[in-house]
Parts: sequence; structure tokens; C-alpha cells
Amino acid sequence: MKYNVLVLGSGGREHALCWKLAQSTLMGELHCIPGNAGIQGIAHIHSQPDILDFPSLEAFCVQNSIHLIVVGKELPLVHGIKDFFADTKILVFGPSKHAAMLEGSKIYTKNLLAKYNIPTASYHTFFNTDDALYHLESITKYPLVIKADGLAQGKGVDIVNNKEEAVASILDMMEHKKFQQAGEKIIVEDFLEGKELSYQVIVNHDQYFECIPTQDYKKAYDHNQGPNTGGMGNIAPAEWVTEEIQYNIHRQVVEPFMKALQTENNPYSGILFIGLMVNTNNQPTVLEMNVRFGDPESQVLLPLLESDLLALMIDIAQNKKLPESYRLDWKKNVSATCVVLTSKGYPDQYQTGYPIDGLDTLAKMDDCVCFHAGTKKIEKEILTTGGRVLNIVALGKNLQESTKKAYELIDLVSFEGKTYRNDIGE
Repeated sequence: MKYNVLVLGSGGREHALCWKLAQSTLMGELHCIPGNAGIQGIAHIHSQPDILDFPSLEAFCVQNSIHLIVVGKELPLVHGIKDFFADTKILVFGPSKHAAMLEGSKIYTKNLLAKYNIPTASYHTFFNTDDALYHLESITKYPLVIKADGLAQGKGVDIVNNKEEAVASILDMMEHKKFQQAGEKIIVEDFLEGKELSYQVIVNHDQYFECIPTQDYKKAYDHNQGPNTGGMGNIAPAEWVTEEIQYNIHRQVVEPFMKALQTENNPYSGILFIGLMVNTNNQPTVLEMNVRFGDPESQVLLPLLESDLLALMIDIAQNKKLPESYRLDWKKNVSATCVVLTSKGYPDQYQTGYPIDGLDTLAKMDDCVCFHAGTKKIEKEILTTGGRVLNIVALGKNLQESTKKAYELIDLVSFEGKTYRNDIGE
């Protein structure tokens, strides 16, 4: 049987998902809402309906004989798309609304981690400004981390270095509504030192399959300076991650968290994205949980994945128990580096609408793929439409080779205000 698939989203992650799913022998017709210029080359893209308008989405799926919905962005999951389609014949790859609270509420996740003694930073939660400001009087050690409870597109985290910055951050979130409703409740937690790691697990209720560890580069500027972004680049595998570190992550985080979800009667299926900090003693601590593929983590993971992703998604969406022998199959002795090209000024104010040159030349290069994010095709031109514009991904026999190749490929592409970090892979 061939399956017609609908992917929801418009970023580099969704382009990577479409690119990978299209390679499956099970693929029928591939659709994407709203998509981008890169996705337009491999799928039918549609500007409507809104991905949060579930009744209209259902009508679209019926009209286009969609069998499976793959959710890229977290919002539809947090709003309950899985639950809405549960009584239909249309499958959804992703967790239920209740399970999606792991990303929808940082407070919910922190409390769950603490309840089951899964390592996470010490924290306090606040539901009004006065209590949060009063708490600062007892703080003797900075830096400190302040997080908006709800969804803030990966930008709702402030690292503050003194009381003045902490006060400003709390007021921005809780009083000035910098992140709208997402910042009405906040977490104040200890600052952790170490190396950040992105760890993704494909979950099928009591079965789970751990992916290659990847490393994200969140800060806007070189040497991890500047504001947080949605991600400026990624590498896979993160070569500093030893067998000991992976064992510790499995035994101290993944295994007990899977058991916790079962104990809480909160069955999970889909992708579980775990953001970790690994200290000098190789001990992992959970920074955050997300309920969808990472961006730009997917852009380096999916080119390394040999397994048929569509076949796996269909089985999980149908609640089929996979054989005990099932394992994810990865390319051997291959590394991937992703460098994100952004519009000048991102993540703050930036301008769009500029033509992109060099994409045809880039498409002819070996061992690389260009995943689009903020792009749109108007007649024969591809224009910039967002802060993150393109994801240049290169493969090599090791990280040094893939990184060198990625930066060489960047020079083939040009658009007004093209910016990027120079230290991805270091």
C-alpha cells in the first residue's frame, strides 16, 4: 500500500522530514502546509488551512486522501491534534495533548523530573511577579536561569548575570508580556555548566529507540555570544560523547523517564527531544523536554538515518508493537554538519524579500543537501521570508571534513544580509 502523507510546518526541519519521507517506497503523494520553496520541489504545498484549525484540516485530509499527518511544529501537538483525529481513520505521528504538556509547560516537566529523581537543575516556580522578585533577595550566586513556562519558539530562556538583569527578565516576561501568555508563569533555576547535548528518542509507548546524539549552537554569534535563537547550526554525531556518557544518559534519564510516563499513566508515542547538559564528570542533567523533532537537529540526523522513517512512523501511529529485534540503522563512519544562514539582525529585527542566488549550483554538489527554512518561490525567483533562511548540510567521513565542506558550500549561495556563525563544529 502507498500512503499519502501531510507534513505540517514551514521550516528547515519540515524540509528535512519531507526529504527523508519522500525516499520511502511506501510514499504515495506528499503534501505540506504551509511549506517553503525547498519543500515545493518534492511535495504539494498549500497555504491553507491553518494548521491549528483541526476541522478544516480534517476536511483537507479527506479531500486529498491523506493517511498520515506528520507534525513538525509543536503547537498542533500541544493544542491536541492527536486527540482530535483519534476517532478518524487519519493517523497522526506525535503524542497526545496530555503528553505534549512536556513541552507546553516547563513547570509540569520540571515537577515530573523532580518527582522521579531524574537529574535536573534546582528550581523554583512563580505565578506572580511579586513572589518572583522577592525570591531574588535570597539569591547569592549568579548566573541564574529564568524560563517562561509556555511555548516561546525556543527563545523563552534568559541567562542573567546579576540582580538587575534578573529583575528586568522577570518584568519582561510577567509584566510586559514579552512572550505573551507563555511568560505568565516562570521558572527560576540554577545555572549549569558543561556541554549542551541534544538527545532524541523515537518512542512507541513502552518501546523506544535512541538516536545519534547531536550538538546544537543556540547563540546568535560566534563563541556562544549574543541572544538565544532557534538554532544556528548542528553537528552529528557529537564526537565528544563517549560510550560512558551515552550509558549515563540511558540509565539516568531515558530509562527512568520512560518508566515515569508509564507510572503516571501518560502513554507517549512520537519523538521525545531531551535537551541535556553534560558536566566534566560525564553526568547528564535535563535542561528541557520537547515533543517533536529538533530544528536544526533533524537537518543532521535525517541524512544519517538509513532506516525507512515513513514505515516506522506508520507503525507507531497505528500503535503496532515493533519486533524486539528492531533497531534504527545509521550510516557508518559519517558525520554531518549544518550551518544555518540567517537574515541580518536575526533573532531581533531583520528584513526579508531578497532574492537568493546560487541554489542551482549548490544542488549539483555531492554529499550535501540544502534544507530551506524562511524561503518562498515567486514566479522563478526564490526569496527570503524569515530570520533563518537556509540550512547548509554537508556529510564527511569525520566532523572536520563535514564542517570544512559545509563552509565551502556557503560561499556558493548569496542573498542580501546573509549572516551565519563561523564556529559551527568547533
